[in-house]
Formats: sequence, C-alpha cells, structure tokens
Amino acid sequence: MSTRSPSPRIAVFGHYGNQNLGDEAIIEAVLKNLRHHLPNAELSCFSINPLDSASRHGVDSFPIRYRADYFNPPPPQTPAQEDTPAPAAVNEVATPLAKSWKTRLKSFPLLGSLLRTGQNVVEFRHTLKQEVVFLRAASMRLETVDLLLITGSNQFLDNFGGPWGFPYTLLKWTWLAKRSGTKVAFLSIGAGPLTHPLSYWMLGRALKRADYLSLRDEGSQALIREKVGIEGAVFPDLAHSLYESGARPSRAERSDRLRVAVNPMPVFDRRYWHHPDDTLYRDYVQKLARLCKHIVQEGAHLTLFSTQLKDEAVIDDVIEAMEVTARPSIACSRTVAELMETLSQSDCVVATRFHATVLPLQLGIPVLGICYYRKAAELLVDVGLGDYFVNSDFDDKTLFQKYKALTERISSGSLKLSEEHSRYIQALDEQYRTIAALAVKGDQQ
Repeated sequence: MSTRSPSPRIAVFGHYGNQNLGDEAIIEAVLKNLRHHLPNAELSCFSINPLDSASRHGVDSFPIRYRADYFNPPPPQTPAQEDTPAPAAVNEVATPLAKSWKTRLKSFPLLGSLLRTGQNVVEFRHTLKQEVVFLRAASMRLETVDLLLITGSNQFLDNFGGPWGFPYTLLKWTWLAKRSGTKVAFLSIGAGPLTHPLSYWMLGRALKRADYLSLRDEGSQALIREKVGIEGAVFPDLAHSLYESGARPSRAERSDRLRVAVNPMPVFDRRYWHHPDDTLYRDYVQKLARLCKHIVQEGAHLTLFSTQLKDEAVIDDVIEAMEVTARPSIACSRTVAELMETLSQSDCVVATRFHATVLPLQLGIPVLGICYYRKAAELLVDVGLGDYFVNSDFDDKTLFQKYKALTERISSGSLKLSEEHSRYIQALDEQYRTIAALAVKGDQQ
C-alpha cells in the first residue's frame, strides 16, 4: 500500500541543526519559498539535530545520521524518580578504577594490542548495528517523501569527517531515496575543500542518480566538473532568498556615529578547526583585535557578533587581545531573526564567516571580507565589493586600508547594493519554480 500523499511531500535535507545561523537561514529561506510556490506541500526537515529543527522551523524532522536520543529516547521520569538522587558516589568511584585497570592492561605490548583490537571490533559491530537500524528507519521515512531536497551550504566537502562524513551521508541518502522512488534534487551546493579520491567516487555515484543539480558558484561548478565529471548549473546561495525584494527588513536610521559589526570565526582554533594551528589562530585574533581597537579609537560604535556558538569563544579572545577598559557591544543571537536585527543596526560589517557576508547584503549593508575560502571572495567580487576583502594571509596595513576605503564610500553615500542583490533573488525564484515543477510533475530539467 502506498504511503504517499496527494499533496507533494518535500523533505529539506542538510547538515543543519548545530545552531549555525547561516545554515539555519538556508532552511528558513527554502521553507518560506516552497510554501510560496507550493502552498499545499507537506514539508519536513532532515537534519543533524531533528529536535532543534522541529522547534526552530515548526516542521516534522528526522535525523540524517543515527542519533541515540532519537531512536532510544530516555523514558519519561515519574515525579518520584525526579526527586530521587542518582547513585553518583558509586559511579564516581567505579569509573576511574575501571579506566585505571584498562590503562594498565593496555600497557603490555601484546595484550594491549589485543585489547585495542577487541575494543575496535566491538565498537565497529555496535556502530554497524546502529547503521542498519538507521537505514531501515530512513528507508521507511523516504516512502512518505516525493522529493528529497538537499540544500545549500558546503555539502560537498571532506575536510570535516573525511569521505565517511559528508560524502558518505549524501551517497547513502541518495541511494535510499532512489530505491524508494523518491526524487532527489541538489540545490545551490557549495563544493570544497574536497581532496580524497573516495569522496569523489561517492559524490559521483550520488550525483549521477540525482534528478536535479545546481552549484552555488563557479568555483564549485569547476571543482565538481573536474573531479567528479558532472556538470551543474550555477545559482546563488539559498540564503539570498530569505526575503523578497520588497519585503526586506528596514535598516535602522543612520546616525552621526558609524556603526560597525564584526564577526570573528574560530579559524585554526583547536576548539573547532579540522586542522588546528595555535600560532595561526593567535595571529588571526591579534589582527582582528587591532582592527577592532582602531574602530573604537576612531569613534565608531563596535559590535562583535556571532553566527554560531563556536564564535563566542573567539569574541572573548578578541576582546581580551584588544586591551581596552570599556568592553564593546556583544550580540550572541540564537535565531535568524535576532541575527538580522543585529545586522540591521549596522552601517558596515566585517565578516569572516560566509553567511555573515551573505546576510548583510540582503539589507544593503556593505561587507569587508576576511576570506579564508574562495566562496566569500567570489561573492564580494560579484556584488561589486571586490576591492574590499583580504585573503587568509592578510596583514594589518592592508586590512586597515581596505576598511578606511570602504567606510569613506559609506560616508559619502556612493555605495548601492540593492540592484545586485535583486539579481540573486530573481535567479533563485527561477530555481524554485523548477523545483516546484519537479515535485509536482516529475523531472522538468
């Protein structure tokens, strides 16, 4: 018996749910535009953290990987159980003793090797069992989905997790979807860093089964063409469609005092980065701190803002490195709406994260980019801000010069970005129409 609905059922898929507001802006934009083009569609999210996605976006959600808290949720506690203290004393004694004996046994060369091998085998069998449970559940879930929409951000990468991270996840979901008769569309996907041959193979197998493919930029298009051998059209990042041309939030009235919002990112930070480097991280923090101190000394109002939780520790490091008595304003948003409100209060943004570059453009706010990846630099060039970014090896002098040149243009009123952003909205609206047709009628490529 078919479990499909007469209304198109679309699952918006992504490596989301980790409170990265740039990624959450993508889901929010896609859901909003799907509701516009397909008012009767039944929408859901497939994400890393389905509980967060369900709460944040108000739709039914499912995990893209096995999660113990989803498949084996703890039973609800009775009032009596809630008042009963846990036997912490026993556990606190037993755990260190157990670890101590394991450590001693593993110190013997042969026995230690056997123990480690046995532990790896047990862990692998446990992981394999979980994966089988997950694949069965995912396959059943896809029986109720007409279109799996794999959306935006950098889905084609292997610097976090290697081939068995993002590439494998995309391959298995595409395979399960096609096996279930579900269409698959990859929308405005960013590619890279992507280096492992197995990653290329996995992505190639996934993309050959897709019903639709578009890439976020020409650099991503070239990488997939060269390494995977598949061609896809180029459409802008989906977060550009968060608002329609006439429905963007209004910016706060200009004041005599320049308002600058700065977004740090944990580049090379061992608390976050895939290949940490303490020296490079400290260098980045010091350079950003010197710019922030310069902004304050010139009389501008400074706000340090995050788009992800991991940014907040960097904000603390930057403020410490500034060595100023008066702390600048800090904005730690938890929703896309809160982030956009913070941005609307600024005249200029200094951004390291990609979506801290994308989102201000929707408000017509110019951005000075600190670009560790080509995607942000390519965007700034495309919107006419190609003179206002630095690459990862930037120096203080260049950063200060570009900041001064940009703020002078802002003060003179000679910088207009609305027309450039309207071009992105129009292109994405065209893509949404194609996806709507695919969901309702079949492959309309």
